[in-house]
Amino acid sequence: MHVDVKHLPKLRDRDGITRKRYLYVAMDRASRFVHLAVKDDETAASAVAFLTDALGAFPFRVLPLLTDRGSCFTADAFEAACQRHAVQHRKTRPYTPKTNGMVERFNGRVQREVLDITLCSHGDLEIVLRGFNAACNGRRQRVLKGLSPEMVLRLRIEADPALANPAYRPLKPGILRKALRIVADAKEVSQPDN
Repeated sequence: MHVDVKHLPKLRDRDGITRKRYLYVAMDRASRFVHLAVKDDETAASAVAFLTDALGAFPFRVLPLLTDRGSCFTADAFEAACQRHAVQHRKTRPYTPKTNGMVERFNGRVQREVLDITLCSHGDLEIVLRGFNAACNGRRQRVLKGLSPEMVLRLRIEADPALANPAYRPLKPGILRKALRIVADAKEVSQPDN
């Protein structure tokens, strides 16, 4: 599993305060299965919470984990969480973002397909990202020989049931429909002048 953090655009919350948030991304290299979560900061505590959440979001047991050398991933608390979950944590070499290139390319896709939509709240952004997450895992991909990441994982687990994650929690059904409704509403709002 490859993990990365992306800075999200600043949005104004209900109190009128503009704040920045962070998108944590975990991706399985073989199946292209992805898990996204929005956090308020880029700290070790948020990275540990994301790790715990991601381990439950993948239908298979995660053993190796690759991250960059961001401070949230090199902190003692994150290393301890990896040990607690029996995950082997590896870090990329300094100044080699191409090592984690698959996640970096996915971050570019998030930018093009989600973050370019004018949304008016953090809540809407989180729902759209969860819907995008569900769509990505269900979308057939040429690189997977026409299968979706979910199909690839289902076949892998059927072939070897020992790989199954007993703590797996799938995304709630209906999240994609809710996300599409928000995107449709966002298209109705006038766009800012450039």
